[in-house]
Amino acid sequence: MKINLSKSFLVFASLFTLHAATASATTCSVPTTGYPTIQSAVDDPTCNIINVAQGAYAENVSISRTLTLNGAQAGQPVAGRTSAGSAESTVRGANPAGGHPVFLVDAPAVTIDGFTVKNSVKTGAAIGIQLKVNTRDSVVLNNIIDGIETLDASATGTAAVYLQNSFFGINVGNNDIRNVTSNRSATAILMGDLSSAGEIDATYIHDNTITGVTSTTEGAHALRVVKVALTSAAVFFRSNHISNLTGGGWAHGIGIECLVVDAPLIDNDFSTLTSPTGDIAAIWFAKAHGNSAGINGNSFYLTAADYGIKIVTFDSSSGPMNGFCNWWGSADGPGPVGPGHGARVSPNIIYSPWRIAAGGDCIGNNIPATEADCKNGGWITHVRPDGTVFKSQGDCIQLINTGK
Repeated sequence: MKINLSKSFLVFASLFTLHAATASATTCSVPTTGYPTIQSAVDDPTCNIINVAQGAYAENVSISRTLTLNGAQAGQPVAGRTSAGSAESTVRGANPAGGHPVFLVDAPAVTIDGFTVKNSVKTGAAIGIQLKVNTRDSVVLNNIIDGIETLDASATGTAAVYLQNSFFGINVGNNDIRNVTSNRSATAILMGDLSSAGEIDATYIHDNTITGVTSTTEGAHALRVVKVALTSAAVFFRSNHISNLTGGGWAHGIGIECLVVDAPLIDNDFSTLTSPTGDIAAIWFAKAHGNSAGINGNSFYLTAADYGIKIVTFDSSSGPMNGFCNWWGSADGPGPVGPGHGARVSPNIIYSPWRIAAGGDCIGNNIPATEADCKNGGWITHVRPDGTVFKSQGDCIQLINTGK
């Protein structure tokens, strides 16, 4: 079965070639006599492209104009790289008082590519990269964001990437985000906050590896959408690998706490989500909003006590949510609303058909009920209630007659 990615995908597919053809630009290098620090090059308006050599940099960099900031590993995949290794341009926050990101962006069309980013603070919230209100069409690619942590037990939280407010066309991809720690909320990618007043739209978050997010007392999230719009927003979250989230209060791979009308959540995988409270979900909605784009192609490597998709409050006016063609961890699909032994699913979610293996065919719910089903189905793959599969007509008829 093909997965309909919705019309929003057409926008995303064409949106992120923004920096392919730029006007002639001046390139500056760091460190040099003229530019001993990254900030000194950023502060020179003639430096349109800034190449930062491998090495260690203790800075909090503020960017208020359009530019491209390349680390030594710009354009290189994160796989095989070593966090803060000798080949990396490693930028470590220099301000131990929290609330000061390693990179603070408040300008359109800014690229941050190929760095290791670290930030351990003693007071306040720890932030790796923060994009503020004016950051339309900005790009965060190919970075290792590692060790974003606060030692302040009263701090409100920690975020490796913080997409703060009111922008369009953000591309966060191919990053390795790990070891994000807070006593309170710990989040790899945070969208919006309670003071957000504008809309965040056409945001593409893809091909990131997110692991080791830990909150001592509250929630651990790979993606948390707090308040991104007054009306609607499109968030495209695809092919991200999420594991080892540990929350003292809850662990939600994706936690959506606000109105998100068009949010394709496609082809992600989730494993090892833990919380002593048992509040565990790969994809969690505070309230159902229909989510017209759908939640498809995901793999939930979770226990039968965990939720693959959970809706806390269902709004019947929005209609059921599209959640088919996911792998629930068992060939017979989700439970307990569903018939299977896989991860749980809430009511009012269309979960059928489902995948009968991770990345496998979307033919789940093909459980015959009559001999006619066996004869009409011929040699197609059938699924027993215990999740095992078979193709024989004779086995199919035996299942109808004996339940085995």
